[in-house]
Amino acid sequence: MVNSEMGTINRSGELLVSVLVVTHNGRRRVGDCLATLLDQDFTHLYEVVVIDNGSSDGTPEYIEQTFAGVRLIRLDRNYGPNTALRLARPHLRGKYIAYANQDIIAHRHWLAGLLEVALAHPRAGIVESNMILPQWPEYQPQRRDAPVQRAYVCDLTPLSIQDFRIVSVNATTPPIPVLSAYCAACLINPQVLDALGYWSDEGFFAYFDDIDLGLRLNASGYEVFLAPRSLVYHDTIWLFQWSWRSIRRAYLSTRNMILVFYKLCYPSEFIQLLPRLMLGKLIRAGQHRRTALGKLVYALTAIPLLTVSVMAAFLKMPAYRERRKLTMSRRIAPPGWVVDSLKRLDWKADGAVWSEPAATDPV
Repeated sequence: MVNSEMGTINRSGELLVSVLVVTHNGRRRVGDCLATLLDQDFTHLYEVVVIDNGSSDGTPEYIEQTFAGVRLIRLDRNYGPNTALRLARPHLRGKYIAYANQDIIAHRHWLAGLLEVALAHPRAGIVESNMILPQWPEYQPQRRDAPVQRAYVCDLTPLSIQDFRIVSVNATTPPIPVLSAYCAACLINPQVLDALGYWSDEGFFAYFDDIDLGLRLNASGYEVFLAPRSLVYHDTIWLFQWSWRSIRRAYLSTRNMILVFYKLCYPSEFIQLLPRLMLGKLIRAGQHRRTALGKLVYALTAIPLLTVSVMAAFLKMPAYRERRKLTMSRRIAPPGWVVDSLKRLDWKADGAVWSEPAATDPV
């Protein structure tokens, strides 16, 4: 199943961090990602490891030929990022694991910014990066040495959905605690995650596994932070457009989010959160449209998809009973904690974040 090949990173000192990239048919983008991961203003010894999820586009051959300092682990098929992380872990030699999607470009201070927060907060299981999406003005020209002036903080809103708010950043801005996690680029403390009983939920394959992890960490008395000066440029689109890919993403994310709360919540909490989550998903469907009519049309057309997603989540619940037992056995937060925590998140998505959608509103 696994074929590992060694490379070297020319650094001095103790091997502190293993930087892991999970790739699948990423030939077009992974080269730019790896080039920036290898070019960090980081004074400690670190390694860069790629685990390839059965790519068929020549990605592993390209990495072997181009990046001698990268260690490559090949899998025989696409297991998804969560299973790939588990399979890669025995091959990783660092005390910490820095994870990066294949579609990110890292600021030169990315790794140092993550480690600074992790060392100052030993109970932090996840330290996530400040991510710049293509819709935002900082995305171009992707300056890798510039001072960071704004953090886009991704967290759960009171409606149980993820969104962004903007925080000004200077040289003394402290790490920002978050309830969920956005792990497209982050630092993992393996010892803390081991205390949860399991890391990412491999049953999700993709979508909302990081939210699940962030909530479980917080509920178990650990911490999740955003490192405001650890910057990456993430080539992903959050705007919902009607396509098979976006429909699949919306279906899986809704189904998985319901399962997240099923695993984590007492029954009274789950009953209170489910209507709120469904309302939040409908609002999210039309959230980034420019016109009122566009918002309404997208929300109404999302109702059938939402209904199917909820039904699918309930059908899968029996398969998650054992994981729920394990999750609840690690939870130390009292009954009502999930609902109260969301209520305390008394912020709304920053209008400036989505003021310039990447796609023209079709309605």
